[in-house]
Amino acid sequence: MKLSILIPAYNEERSIQKIMQEIKEVDLSSCGISEKEIILINDGSTDKTVEKATAVIPDTKVIHHAKNQGKGAALSSGIPHATGDIILIQDADLEYSPSLYPLLLKPITQDNADIVYGSRFFNNKHPEKMRLAYSLANRFGTGLINLLYGTRLTDAMTCFKVFKKHTLEGIKLTCKGFGTDTELTAKVSKKGFKIKEVAIPYKARTFKEGKKFHPLCSLNVLWSILKYSLI
Repeated sequence: MKLSILIPAYNEERSIQKIMQEIKEVDLSSCGISEKEIILINDGSTDKTVEKATAVIPDTKVIHHAKNQGKGAALSSGIPHATGDIILIQDADLEYSPSLYPLLLKPITQDNADIVYGSRFFNNKHPEKMRLAYSLANRFGTGLINLLYGTRLTDAMTCFKVFKKHTLEGIKLTCKGFGTDTELTAKVSKKGFKIKEVAIPYKARTFKEGKKFHPLCSLNVLWSILKYSLI
């Protein structure tokens, strides 16, 4: 099977080389993956994100946005270029490690799951370095999603999501920002696909380390939860 790895990136020169190196080194043979395809969506970066990424993996597919549009817009650009049987979303920072790919992929390649989310809260109520406000906001948002969408998730806002390609067919993302994670959950759930969660270790990064999700982004996520429950 072939895995397409989508990496939305905006000014991530500090972390992108390490992420790419981990992707290059991770062994996926145990979960039936024989080929990896890396698609970097350069969302208007003004630093050396692209140069540093392609220095590690030269055959990376790069899609350029002339200006920063947001994670949702990046995924909208990247998904149509994915040719793999499975699509994995990888943030360009260091919060989610590619070393965990086998853990995320085995339920799909061995247990026939359609979608897998890496849950930060499945076995850990207080992830390392995550602020209490973020933890509470995540729990509230996930609870609301479960109520409105009929899901039974512990971490709907995780950025570690894996999909069999057919689950995303016909889905058009309209949210450009961080509400995209909610939109994806809403739309695949309404298509009848079940989401399996696996527990992942997680260490939050700080704003000094380049974290881009600010408290005001929570309002965008909340609006997305309500909006896509009605569409």
